[in-house]
Amino acid sequence: MSCAPITPARFKQIKPQFASVDDAVVQSYIDLGTLWVDESWPERLCEAAQVSIVCHLMTLDGLGSDTESQGQASGAAQYQTVKSGDLTLTRFQKSAADMSYADWLVQTKCGAFFMQLLRMARGGPRIAMGGCGGAQSGFAKDVPFSPPWGYQ
Repeated sequence: MSCAPITPARFKQIKPQFASVDDAVVQSYIDLGTLWVDESWPERLCEAAQVSIVCHLMTLDGLGSDTESQGQASGAAQYQTVKSGDLTLTRFQKSAADMSYADWLVQTKCGAFFMQLLRMARGGPRIAMGGCGGAQSGFAKDVPFSPPWGYQ
């Protein structure tokens, strides 16, 4: 399997909201992205995983021209306000100390997509189910354990 790093030109082609970012800056994020996506990833998920993690990192840093990046750049993404009549609710983002890895990823659309790719590529061993196994995802973690002797 080969998981060759993407180029800044390819990244900008897929994610045009970062077209105005200097190639050297994009390359530094691609290099950083190799901490998450390396040669061990399945080849057919490799490009999508690289693009999504680089997009996530750059969006968090507010480098894109899209509203999500601009919300991160302005700090508006740190809280969410919902107003209904006289009632106003404001939810603040968790502090970094209280944030799980999943919380960190779902801060952006690209991060949420990366999390799904991560589950596909790293979700645990897959098992083959026979005709009596029913419709299962194929991931061992999704198969209920039921020993043949009936003890649970």
